[in-house]
Amino acid sequence: MGKFAININVAGRNYRLKVEESEEEFVRAGAASINDKIGEFSGNYAFKDKQDLLAMVSIMFATELTKLKITNEDKVVVAIEKLQEIDSILSE
Repeated sequence: MGKFAININVAGRNYRLKVEESEEEFVRAGAASINDKIGEFSGNYAFKDKQDLLAMVSIMFATELTKLKITNEDKVVVAIEKLQEIDSILSE
């Protein structure tokens, strides 16, 4: 699987990207999510240009990503603790 070029549209602009075949679906879904949020925000907030909307969408997605990272880190810590408990029980 090599990289190949795809065209996506974000905020009314076309971008040509080289992506792995296995990532194409995710890139297209990501672009669609950005465009959906831009549409949602443009109906709910005052803005001067699309850059304002892109900044708002970026902040929203970065916040969600940060929450997911923290949640996943917490889950990893709990899983490690449980595995240590199991290892302790099995070692007895």
